[in-house]
Order: sequence, then structure tokens, then C-alpha cells
Amino acid sequence: MATDWIMGKRCLEEVVKNFPERLIRVYTIPSKEEDPLIQTIRQKKVPIVLVSKDKLFSMVHSESHQAFVAEVTRRKYISLSEFLEQTAAKENSFLLLLDSITDPQNMGAILRLAECFQVDGVMWSKNRGSDITPTVAKVSSGASELLELIQVSNLADSVIRLKEADYQVVIADANPKAISLSTFSFPPKTALILGSEGEGLRKRIHDQADYSLYIPMQGKISSLNVSQAAAICLYSWREKAGLS
Repeated sequence: MATDWIMGKRCLEEVVKNFPERLIRVYTIPSKEEDPLIQTIRQKKVPIVLVSKDKLFSMVHSESHQAFVAEVTRRKYISLSEFLEQTAAKENSFLLLLDSITDPQNMGAILRLAECFQVDGVMWSKNRGSDITPTVAKVSSGASELLELIQVSNLADSVIRLKEADYQVVIADANPKAISLSTFSFPPKTALILGSEGEGLRKRIHDQADYSLYIPMQGKISSLNVSQAAAICLYSWREKAGLS
């Protein structure tokens, strides 16, 4: 049975609340033994193991565990075919695509935003993006365990398939010819692609865009962190779709 590690109190709370059957074993330090979360987990007959903080660090290679680490059964990603089948009858659908987002902090923050704004799924390439590490899961506050996640071998080919399924491709771009987000209305079926801050979108993906957007700013700093850009774009989508 394939397993993963998760860490952080909020992330563990989401798994306990929504998928308690995935919990195999929970590790914490002795001073947390009476924590209400540990008491809830104990009531679900999940083994609790008391260890040192050094042991927790060795499990997840991070100091950000907040004294809570758990071994869980690996969650199932869905395929692009399954996603398209799920959304085929939907009049409105929003899929977030990530191109070369390798920083786990950014990845986790974007997944948290995607869950908060209720996108239909998040897709990225196996070879050009961060995996769902304990850090990603913790930064996402458990969103990594709640969202529909799609990991593909070739993001560019997957974009073509989305277009064939009536999704229109929207990219965030600082190009002067791009459309201001303030005046843009998202298509009923949108595939929004965000790229890394350093490299941006790869040309083959960039060339698939039906629309290019820029976020109007007034300050002297002319760029945003990718997770900040994601927050603004997703809020705009929800508001203009009348979903906020």
C-alpha cells in the first residue's frame, strides 16, 4: 500500500474531518497528548505514537510540522479523461493549470486558494512542478487533500485536449497587448494557466492561449508572486461569475 506523509495541525484536521479512513498512524510529541485533535484521532482508533521533535523532523525534513505528523494512504489523483467526463455536462467549469511551479511554498499557497475559491481541479506536469510534499500539504492547510488533482505527463498536449473539450485557455501575461483583468469576463469553461515567476509560460503552452490577461497595478514594483496573481485572478473569476 502506497503511503504519504502530511504535517501541520490544520492539514491533519482536514484529513480527520473529511477522510479519517486514510489515517494510518499519527505522530506527535508528549506535550500534545491531551490536545483535542489527538483525542479525536484516538476516538477513531488511529494509533498515536509519541516521539521527539527531532524524530518528527527526520520524518518530514521540515521544522514546520507544528508537532503533528501523520502517515496516510496515498490520495488518488484523477486523470484528465476522468476530469473531462466529470465536467462534460457542466455549463460552467474552471480548471487551474500550473506550468513549472516548483517552489513548494507557492504550490501549497495556490492549492489553498484553489480550494477556497472552489475551482473544479488543478493540473500540472509530473516533470515540471512540485510534487505534493509534506510542505505543500501543510502550506495548503489541507487543500491538497480536498481538491481534484490532475498530474499529467505533457501539459502542452493536455491543453490541446482541453480546447477540444470546449475549454478556452486564459493565461496571465505581462504582455502590453494583453487584456486588463479589470475588464475581462471569463469564458464559461476556462482553463487558466499560471507560469513560474522566473521562466513564465513555455512557448508551446503560451501559443495555445485564447486570451492573455494582465493585472493592472499602480506601484513601482511591476510584478507579483505567482500565488498573489492566482489570488487576484481567482477572486475576479468568482466575482464576475456571480459566485462570490
